Amino acid sequence: MKKLSPSLEDYLETILRLEKKYRVARVKDIAKSMGVQMPSVTGALKNLREKGLVNYEKNSFISLTDAGVKAAKAVDVKHLILEEFFRDILMLTPEKASEEACGVEHMISGETAERLKHLTQYLKTSVMENRSGAEWTKVLTRAEK
Repeated sequence: MKKLSPSLEDYLETILRLEKKYRVARVKDIAKSMGVQMPSVTGALKNLREKGLVNYEKNSFISLTDAGVKAAKAVDVKHLILEEFFRDILMLTPEKASEEACGVEHMISGETAERLKHLTQYLKTSVMENRSGAEWTKVLTRAEK
């Protein structure tokens, strides 16, 4: 499958989360969750349907196909890995970590995300546990001076 645009990946991720929460997704729920207009959602859904990633008919519930679930989960996994790194290693606020992860998740490969996951675990267990929070913050902010 061709690489999806960041916008289409966001739609898949949103549908996945709505399906987990409500078992189905609706155009108005997607629009509300993403802060976009309903016609924008409809256009994206048509595009995703053409790519075989969603089941969608006008005035019906939306669901991910097997391929859509796979693509959405791949984006979601990258998001979670990045969010953990930004929050626990770079010590960003949870809100900022999530915001940054949302932007970067579309730009990195699964392999890079997996390596970042291993780096995060290494730093958390081998480096950070041997440093105080203040000491680690000093390391992180050294370049700002």
